[in-house]
Amino acid sequence: MSSQIPLSCADITGREISAASDALRAEQLVFGPWTKRFEKAVASHAGSTFGVATHSSHSAMHVVLESLGIQQGDEVITPAFAFPSAAATLLRMGVTPVFADCDARTLNMDCKDVSAKLTDKTKAIIATHTFGNPEGIEAIARVAQEQEITLIEDAGQAIASKINGRKVGSFGRAAVFAFHSSTQLTSVQGGVITTDDNMLAEKCKAKRNHGFVCDPSHATDELHRVRTDELMQSMGHGYRISEVHAAVGTVQMQRLDEIMGRRDQLAKWYIQKLCGVAEIMCPTIAPKVEMSWEGFVVRVNDSYSRDDRDELIRGLHRHEIGAADYYQSIPSLPLFEKACNAADTCPVANSISKRVLALPFYTSMTEREVDIVCQTLELMLTRGSFTNR
Repeated sequence: MSSQIPLSCADITGREISAASDALRAEQLVFGPWTKRFEKAVASHAGSTFGVATHSSHSAMHVVLESLGIQQGDEVITPAFAFPSAAATLLRMGVTPVFADCDARTLNMDCKDVSAKLTDKTKAIIATHTFGNPEGIEAIARVAQEQEITLIEDAGQAIASKINGRKVGSFGRAAVFAFHSSTQLTSVQGGVITTDDNMLAEKCKAKRNHGFVCDPSHATDELHRVRTDELMQSMGHGYRISEVHAAVGTVQMQRLDEIMGRRDQLAKWYIQKLCGVAEIMCPTIAPKVEMSWEGFVVRVNDSYSRDDRDELIRGLHRHEIGAADYYQSIPSLPLFEKACNAADTCPVANSISKRVLALPFYTSMTEREVDIVCQTLELMLTRGSFTNR
């Protein structure tokens, strides 16, 4: 479906296009100056010492997990309500994803459920800042510290978010940031690992590059080596980011304040226009949170069924307005239901996933477009123009 008001749309200007063009003309198309700038920009923003860029946030999470020594037979606590990429990576590695239910208000992992599901096999906790909201990460970080379990922040949706003045990416041993077409900032496709752990950063660099390490006595950088046979010390992957993608990401980082300010205004417009609609629950953000809006996801109230919600989405599509049903409860997805037998372990996520509704949200969106979305949605709700109502 091609919508007049799409669900998401990357904000690309002439600056990004110019930088990408410069990168294409350069000698090095991987591991060049743009990659270093991109890594430095993201690490510095997160308050971390090291940054390691990969070609996607999925590959970044894979690299982190392997570099931490997570292996077959281990268990990792992961959110039930999230994009399923991290959980799928765990399955691929032979690791058991143990799903923690979500808090009904924040949609982040419920810390009590995280604690209840820890076992002797738990080797890590992956905490996601759902739709950009970091609320709850402080409590989860305390549990991880008390139990001496590694905490990985899946900060893919939350670059620039803060809680009590502290930036996301600073609570765990490592964090993964996403730069896809639908996230706040984009490199077209990419991910960046941030950490203060030098040894972990070096392992991640090797893992993203087929297991090769850079030995200063043999090479000047990761591309120009003398004795590759002495430098391949472990198994790895072809997860390198291109200079073109890193160039786009670098310019987006330079525009961060501009982009975040615009998205904050969009969220304010949505909340102002929908807060009086009884059938809709808008996101509620605690005063201690500085929100980085990845999207705008509402819920229809519990008098509406999943079929009702789906009909609302189809109705918006008929009006050429983008809408989606994310996220689904991961334990209930066929792959995980079969592999993990955990479909009934996260009742809050199961309930909420049937009523969530993602509305159009992108940096260049206008107030007039927000008006059209809200008016169309409210009209459909008040007229009951969908199945069984």
